[in-house]
Amino acid sequence: MNNNLSLKRKIMARIYFEYTKNVLFEYPDYFMFALFIATAFMLVSIGDVFINITNISRDHSSSLFSFLFAALRDTSWIIQVLIAGFIIRVAISGIRMTYRNMHPGRILAKFKY
Repeated sequence: MNNNLSLKRKIMARIYFEYTKNVLFEYPDYFMFALFIATAFMLVSIGDVFINITNISRDHSSSLFSFLFAALRDTSWIIQVLIAGFIIRVAISGIRMTYRNMHPGRILAKFKY
């Protein structure tokens, strides 16, 4: 009986692993966004960010830009890489959607990246 339960657990673990792998490869944008959000919440003190951002005068947009620049400059390199990757991924997705809308009949528009 114990051997059957152990075999069942091994088989189900492999099935869950394959299912998860297929979902991640089919929807990489969602996975990357979830990874970005999870890592940002683990490494960034969101409460401190809200406290600091409320101290900025609301009249000057340049002070908001300087705050964001200083926040990005002074954060860890992992967060900097994640933000850069996120921005690049958003830009690529936007370019791809724009190309598909402008050239719907072309073969590159039908190609799924």
